[in-house]
This record gives sequence, structure tokens and C-alpha cells, in this order.
Amino acid sequence: MNGFYRILAYLIYLPNVMPLKMLFSSEIFPWAFIYSLRRNLSVTLAYAIFVVYLVASAALMLGNFTSILVPARALFALLNASLIFFLLIKVDDKEFRFLTKAFEWVFFTNIVLGVVQFFGMFPEFLGPVMQIFIDRFTVEPHGFGRGVAGLFAEPSYMSMSIHYYFAFFMLKRRIVHTSMAGYVAISAIILFDIFIIRSITGIVMILVYLAALQKLKNLIRATGVLVIVSVAVLFIARQVTELPRSIEFTIDFVQDQHYKDPVPILLDQSGFRFVSVWAAYRYGFTHPFGSGIGGWGNASIEAMDDIGIPASMIGFFASAANAEYDGVRPTSFAAGLMLETGIVGLVLFMIAFWPFIRRKGLFSDPLTRPVVILFLFNIFALGSIGDPLPFIFFALAYRTLFPPETKSTEEAVEATEPLLVDSGNPDLMQEHNNGTQ
Repeated sequence: MNGFYRILAYLIYLPNVMPLKMLFSSEIFPWAFIYSLRRNLSVTLAYAIFVVYLVASAALMLGNFTSILVPARALFALLNASLIFFLLIKVDDKEFRFLTKAFEWVFFTNIVLGVVQFFGMFPEFLGPVMQIFIDRFTVEPHGFGRGVAGLFAEPSYMSMSIHYYFAFFMLKRRIVHTSMAGYVAISAIILFDIFIIRSITGIVMILVYLAALQKLKNLIRATGVLVIVSVAVLFIARQVTELPRSIEFTIDFVQDQHYKDPVPILLDQSGFRFVSVWAAYRYGFTHPFGSGIGGWGNASIEAMDDIGIPASMIGFFASAANAEYDGVRPTSFAAGLMLETGIVGLVLFMIAFWPFIRRKGLFSDPLTRPVVILFLFNIFALGSIGDPLPFIFFALAYRTLFPPETKSTEEAVEATEPLLVDSGNPDLMQEHNNGTQ
């Protein structure tokens, strides 16, 4: 790797960092796409067909826009997110080690920076400089119950990313979730997410992560950790004047019994996320080829109108768009495909990635499984269309378990087994071995 790609190895984990923010209106810069442009990049035939379909859809839309940039940006958002997967699963050992080392630097930098921002210790004079590279960067918490964003544009972006960082860190270090080290690490990341990042997205990601432990015995243990942490969170929360937004939402959700009919509060509190994803999936079934790449603006308005829910019921549109729907890209890769490419595009995407997702070893290994479950959740339910992090960490997890030279799951697991962290419980190693067979 030359110096250029060594720098990119850090930047691919920071999609909100721009070369010069004032020159770009997008919040996600294509570091991952640039990193993927190699001579040794090879994709599967199924993914190549998927890309040809995207390009054809974008080409057919050129006549509908005054600028070629509209469909081009929509196309590159999809490629920026997904193309890097096929590079990372085949990188050699040297590059893989460098990528994982770069990841840890980015992970801990965000942790330290988040704490510094939270306590107001970030130098004020550096704020304007950071805003050149990161949209809406603040030297302190965002306020109104919202926390810090680290090297991301929003607390919700950081919250989503920090769980991938954490899940892959646990995998890389082979820290078993049911070990003492695992309990401490999980408790720490939950407290960091709730009190430092303070995003509702974090609550969702935490629940998905804990559910990804999957086995009944592990879920019971994880529930015990969650109960202990919840009690600690509520005790600490009572000592502060401004509750974290995620805690306030959770308390209101239970006390006001919103769980009996969660749709209204989800519509109100999720911004445009919930309604945009719901409407996009419905639109993709009624429009098999979608609106065309780049046509998401008008298509999203039509899709949200068609579901029959007034925009006035949704807090985001009620306050930001005079109670009328405005064009938005749905916050889910798959939902975005349904909107712009229809069910045909989504099926082609699923065919391209199914051979990798179907590997049983990914789900039987207790450390790889959370990364894959988070990936599937973000792709189909909650995420950002152009965000490469779900694909990057899925690829790194896949590459960890199935190195290019490895012929079987057993060989891959044996290659990483000595790195297992055991906190002194002799049953942990046996449990891990059983889970990977």
C-alpha cells in the first residue's frame, strides 16, 4: 500500500469527513469508492449485473434533469456503499492488518473526542476549522437532550457507527460476550451511547446488538446485563437536569403506554426515517422498476402521499416543511433501491450478496454474528443509502472468518482461536468451540 491508500484506510471509516465541506453538499464523501478503485478489484457476475442495471436506470433518467450530476450522485451513493465489500474480502494479510489497525485508531479517537466534547474541553478556536471538514461539527453536545457526534455530522450517525466499531472490536480481539471482559465492554458501550452520544438510534442499535447474541442462554445473560445497566442509567439520569433524548423517549414510551400503538410516536420521533422507509417499500412493489436512479425526490413525495398518513402527523415535516411532504431519500439501502430501482433492483442486489450472507459460519460464530445482524438491520430497516460502514464491517468480519486462502469455516476459526480472551471461566472456551461447529 502506498501513502495515498494508507491515508484512505483511515478515511473509509469516517464517511462524514470531507476534503472541503463548502465544496460538497452531500454528507457522505466517497472515500470507500476511491479506495476500491484498484487493478485487483474483482466483483462477482451477479454484482456486475446489478451495477449494469443501476447504470442503465441512471442513463434513462438523464433527460429528466438539467444536470447529469443528479442521477450520477444517486448512482455513486449506491456504489460507494457496496463496491468496497468485494475488495475487502480479498485483501492480503498485510493490508488486512493495516486496515484493522487503522480501524482501532479511528474507534478510540471517536471515543476520546466524544468525551472531550461532552465535557466542553474541545478548543473553541478549532471549531470553525473542523466545520470545514465535518458538517454541523460542534465543540460541545448538540443540546435538547442530544449528545456529541465525534467525527460525524450527527449524534445518530455516530451512534450507528460506534456499534459497528464496537462489534468488530469484540470480534478482532476475540472477546467473548459472556466473559467478564465482555460484560464490562458491553456495559461501557451502552453507557457511552446513552450518556455521551444520547441518540434514540443508539437504543435501537443496542437492542439489535443484544438480540444478535441469539442463543437463549446468551440472551438471558444479556438481559441481566441490560437490567443492571438500566437501573444504573435511571439512577444517574435522575441526577441530571436534562435527560438524554434516548432515555426521555424510553421513559415516555413506557409510562404513556405508547407500546400499545407505537406507530404515532414512531412517526413523530423518527424524523422522516420511519415513514420514508415504509413508503419506499410499498412504492417498489407497485413500481417494479422504481422511479429511476436520481428520481427519488418526486417519487418519495408520491410514495409518502400514497400511504395515506398526513404530513402533519410527522414532526419532521410538520415543523420543517409546513406540514407537507418534501422529497427525501429513505434511510435504508434496500428501501432506497425499492424507491429508485423497484423490486427488480432489490432482487438483483439480494442475488449478488446472498452467497456471502448465507455462509453458516457467520451466524454460528458468536463474535461474527452481531456484525452480520447489524448489517442486515441497517440495510433493510435503518441506515443511510451511501454509508459504506455496514458493508465495510460486514466485509471485514467475513474476511476475518473466511480468509481468501481458507477452504472451510473450521480452518478459519482455528486460525483465530488462539486470540480468544478468557476471563477465567473454563466453560467459555468450550462454549465458543461448540458455537462455531
